[in-house]
Amino acid sequence: GVAHLMSISGLHVTMFAWLVGGLVARLWRLWPRGMLAVPTPLAARWAGLAGAAAYALLAGWGVPAQRTVGMIAVVVLLRSLGLRWPLPLVLLAAALAVALGDPWALLQPGFWLSFVAVGLLVASEPARGASPRDLPGARWHERLWRAVRGGLRTQVVATVGLAPLTMIFFQQVSLVGFVANLVAIPLVTLLITPLALLGLMLPPLWGLAGALVQGLGSFLQLLAAWPLAVWTAAAAPPWAVAAGLLGGVLAVLPLPWRLRALAVPLLLPLLWSPVERPAEGRFELVAADIGQGTAVLVRTRRHLLLYDAGPRYSLEADAAGRVLLPLLRARGERRVDLLMLSHRDADHVGGAASLLAAVPVNAIASSLTADHPLLASGVPHRRCE
Repeated sequence: GVAHLMSISGLHVTMFAWLVGGLVARLWRLWPRGMLAVPTPLAARWAGLAGAAAYALLAGWGVPAQRTVGMIAVVVLLRSLGLRWPLPLVLLAAALAVALGDPWALLQPGFWLSFVAVGLLVASEPARGASPRDLPGARWHERLWRAVRGGLRTQVVATVGLAPLTMIFFQQVSLVGFVANLVAIPLVTLLITPLALLGLMLPPLWGLAGALVQGLGSFLQLLAAWPLAVWTAAAAPPWAVAAGLLGGVLAVLPLPWRLRALAVPLLLPLLWSPVERPAEGRFELVAADIGQGTAVLVRTRRHLLLYDAGPRYSLEADAAGRVLLPLLRARGERRVDLLMLSHRDADHVGGAASLLAAVPVNAIASSLTADHPLLASGVPHRRCE
């Protein structure tokens, strides 16, 4: 549930723009002639936009970065013209700019997750609530409590509201993502990212940033090892997708609770989608597109056979992780009854180790020699004759 922090995060782009704008504003006030030519707030806004664009380009110009830079650009331009648009209109203008610049972005999960996340935050109560700065008479602990409560509500909105989209795109949703983000978001945003940037000037800071990343990794691994850390379901039919999206919106909108309660039955078909199986006496054969090699699924009414597991692409990637596991997850397959490995060539058994580590396998049938590492997994094995 923390992938948004591991890629280029819109929050980090905005933070960098805010820092650049603040620095330019402070320096601009030391230049009287410049202030006479361009007002300090205007110069700071445009400098912040330039800083955001430079940061996003350096980070790879992904869709979340494009969305953030687009929204900042719209706001800066409107302020320069003395105009103010509602936030939904600003978000829509940024989405239009991204789609016109790269129409293929509409097919990326990141496009929808990024824009829908901001849209839900705008439409929900946390985005409309009072900011700690709006409470001039409040004490420091009251401001801190409002900030913490606002952050918690924002995380609830993002977690619940994006769960249907996550199920649609990936057929799984993290059940520990909310807890993980409570630690990961402030740690990455307030410590790791600033230290990584400051390390450009003071390289020893990279060591401290690296230690924080390792600590965060250990914490996330601990959460990922919890039972039921991830909920997985088969790809849902169109009617369940529509119901789930409606349920996600109802769950986070500022509506009466009797209407929000409708989100529960609407989300259930998406979280527990029906799985179709072949009729008795029939079978379904699916040849997975894994490149050079073989990986074929044979599904009957009650059994699944996987013939070969495709190749290994590199030290970090193989056909199981890239193709077979997502395919099995989308089809609602929770175990493999028989894994049949034709021979030991890497383009046929390269993904077998990853598959055995990720999915329960009842039995292996192969022509592998008795000392082959794949047979040390403890899965019952019979030799093909």
